[in-house]
Amino acid sequence: MSNKWVGLLDCNNFFVSCERLFRPELEGKPVLVLSSNDGCVVARSQEVKDIGVPMGVPYFQIKDIIKNEGITAFSSHFALYRDVSRRVFSVMSEELGGIQQYSIDEAFFLLDCHPEEIASHLRKIIAKKVGIPVSIGLSQTRTRAKYANMLAKKAKGIKLLSEQEWSFLAPKIPLAQIWGVGGKMEIKYKNHNLLTAYDLMSADPQQVRTLFGLMGLRLRDELKGVPVSTGVKKSDTQHTILNSRSFKKPTEELAVLADAIAYHLRHAAASMRAKSLETRSIRVFIRPSRHSDFVLQGGSKEIVLTQYTRDTVELSRLAKRALEQVYRPRVPYKQAGVVLGNLRPVGVNQPDLFSLPKDKNSDRLMKVLDNINAGKEGKDLLTVGSRLKQSEWQAKSDNRSPAYTTKWSDILTVKSQ
Repeated sequence: MSNKWVGLLDCNNFFVSCERLFRPELEGKPVLVLSSNDGCVVARSQEVKDIGVPMGVPYFQIKDIIKNEGITAFSSHFALYRDVSRRVFSVMSEELGGIQQYSIDEAFFLLDCHPEEIASHLRKIIAKKVGIPVSIGLSQTRTRAKYANMLAKKAKGIKLLSEQEWSFLAPKIPLAQIWGVGGKMEIKYKNHNLLTAYDLMSADPQQVRTLFGLMGLRLRDELKGVPVSTGVKKSDTQHTILNSRSFKKPTEELAVLADAIAYHLRHAAASMRAKSLETRSIRVFIRPSRHSDFVLQGGSKEIVLTQYTRDTVELSRLAKRALEQVYRPRVPYKQAGVVLGNLRPVGVNQPDLFSLPKDKNSDRLMKVLDNINAGKEGKDLLTVGSRLKQSEWQAKSDNRSPAYTTKWSDILTVKSQ
């Protein structure tokens, strides 16, 4: 059994906390955040949960409740959430060294000693430097740490789940509350009379592997306190970058779709360069609404390049060609996107016998482009491709907060009397 402590840090009600960060008057008041196109509820403050608003409920169904209960509703602002997330995990890395980010608001880490003392310091330093409340669960494995984190949210923000306490709790913990168990897997476990964490821990390992495969066996080991993974190994190179968005309203115009594709390509390429990657394939896709009669009329086209590139100009030309091949007139499209694939780190040189030499000026041009777009007014000051029809395909976001951390024009100002 490992002598190390596995920790999981989770930002509390993350999207709501990001919105409250710049609206402190909303602390303690009901706040919710909506999905893309203001479709449904994706984040709720505790006050909203207490009112009885369920997760995932369509926005139009609760407009009266929002008005009557004085709930503040925000449109999703993912640029803000990503930037706050980056700040939280930057502080974690400074304090702990190696961490493994699991999602936009969660990260695993390892500790050798003094787990509660370090966790307490970490919560305080993140609150001071970023302003986001976090909960930390600590135990012998990632699966146990995930459960400990759930207990931490109900306590004072930190929960150290010891071996002794886990042995006491395991017979009382339904498998449905364990990380990675849900839906069909929960039913499958129940069908074999495995109802609690203790039931799975006590089951014969060979039988578990026969019935539930390697994943079931790994879960059993994690529950028993045998780490399957430390959770802090350096992750492999990212294989794809996706940029996509649903439209406020469907469009049949090729020019509008081309504008959307150009926008997504610019941002995907900029993200790729920021991670020091380059691509050898680009896929463009356009889709009608899932609920329309044209649901089967969507299409996608992938183009594989002869050599790796980071050049937005070249990729934009290929994206436009791919779009023209999949576009069908008189189809009301509701979504468009771009996927950059076959990624590799820059500097991994594997020349192709039939490829032309790379244009050395391309990287310089892209660096200038990225520097300008990261300047005073944020991204997309200098663009490749049209942006004339952007308002026609942008997602609905009637309640989006300002870009407090990513646009100079939206930064809060303080004036003395």
